[in-house]
Amino acid sequence: MSGATPDELIATFEAERARALGHEGRRGAALYYTPPSVAAQVVELAQRHGARGVVLDPCAGAGAFLLAAARAGFSHLRGIDQDAAALRVARKALSGFRVQLERADALETRPHGRIDCIVSNPPYGHVRPDAALLRRYPALRGGEVDRYALFMLRALELVRPGGVAALLVPDTWMFLSRASRFREEVLRLSELAAAVDLGKPFAAAKDTRVMAVVLVRKPAAVRETYVGRGSESLSPAPRAELVAQARRGWCLYRTPLERALCEAMEAASLPLGRACDVGYGLRTGDNRRHVARRAPLQGEVALAGGEDITPFALAWKPKALLDGERLSTLVARQLGRPRVAVQRIRTNAQAPWARWLEAAPVPGEMVCLDSLSTLAADDERLWALLALLQSVALQRFHRLRTTDVNVKPSALRELPVPRRLLDDPRELAELSRARPRCPDGAIDRAIDGRVYALFGLSKELVEACERGFWADRYDEENQRLRESCQTPPLRLRVNGRTA
Repeated sequence: MSGATPDELIATFEAERARALGHEGRRGAALYYTPPSVAAQVVELAQRHGARGVVLDPCAGAGAFLLAAARAGFSHLRGIDQDAAALRVARKALSGFRVQLERADALETRPHGRIDCIVSNPPYGHVRPDAALLRRYPALRGGEVDRYALFMLRALELVRPGGVAALLVPDTWMFLSRASRFREEVLRLSELAAAVDLGKPFAAAKDTRVMAVVLVRKPAAVRETYVGRGSESLSPAPRAELVAQARRGWCLYRTPLERALCEAMEAASLPLGRACDVGYGLRTGDNRRHVARRAPLQGEVALAGGEDITPFALAWKPKALLDGERLSTLVARQLGRPRVAVQRIRTNAQAPWARWLEAAPVPGEMVCLDSLSTLAADDERLWALLALLQSVALQRFHRLRTTDVNVKPSALRELPVPRRLLDDPRELAELSRARPRCPDGAIDRAIDGRVYALFGLSKELVEACERGFWADRYDEENQRLRESCQTPPLRLRVNGRTA
């Protein structure tokens, strides 16, 4: 590609490689290439937290991160990658800079000399762990091993004590329950200098939310963590707080007011897991064998899945359980007990007001598949919890608690339930029952007003919740909220009748 700029060389190679691999091949190889602006942002963040000297990219590819580092003023560049073709492009793209490139596996090779800083976009996806790998990195035991987590630990081995590792990684390690030992290990080895939400920059991985994480290998000065969203500064996180919450998971992407909102909601509440039974739906192991797309025949069990859930109502697409004898124990756990079902697999909705907690009542004669989580409790409490889950307050709390596109039972169990709701669920339960008959959304806002009151939130915190959820629709929706709160909530007119 004669006369091409370094960025064009890299982009052309990456586009051709992506086409050659195809969608599934790319996912299997876990290759998602970094836009130049994102690489520059990660490098700038590393410099802001003390990066200098020799910089290494252990997953250099065609050189996007090394090029960003060169442009930022780093003069001694090193790169490692197993892809010979990618390294050839990197040599050409970086021909005007001092760079040393090596074809090797960064997990196995140890570069000679001192490494002051690491910048990289490591591979994503899961790797099958073997005994040797788990002996080497015991903090990764206990479930699926993420490639990027493996490279985070490797980066802290390669960089010198006091050196900086700035990596572009998915942010799920901060809050997934299975990553608790990994979080503790990261804090044992390093100071978490920065955590910045960079959104979803990969068109080929639209559900992958990434962050720039900056780690300073110990020994290093104890510090509070800089937290940001793009170029916006959020509420910093003290190290003591990170240590205390490492097992539970970190909820870092919050402004000071959003942090105060979450703390106030939690102070007035008990976890949902203590207010009801939270369970998994039925995993058949082979839906093609066990799920029929038709109404159940006599003696068959009706099934509900994620596709059937709309807020407050089941829009059932008929499904029946086939050959269910070997699943009878799991089926029996659900039958006979009404539940609220919560959709587990969410869409990639970007609008602030997108509801990521979608729940509907499910009758006792129906069994929920594993695309749903289930809540079970006595009747009044169950209807009240349905309204709570669909409220703006819980939607906002959930989005501030996790960025995971899937709604996992572990996250549901930690949602806050106001103690005052548990003392008397009747009013919220009545609103919940009336809602499917309300065509204009008035009951939605009445539910929101009642939930804010149950949490005892101040006017300032209600506004923080509303603005964060509705964004540019705030003025319109805030007026509806005020009108609903001024009307006795159980005397709303629905289709000409009193609800």
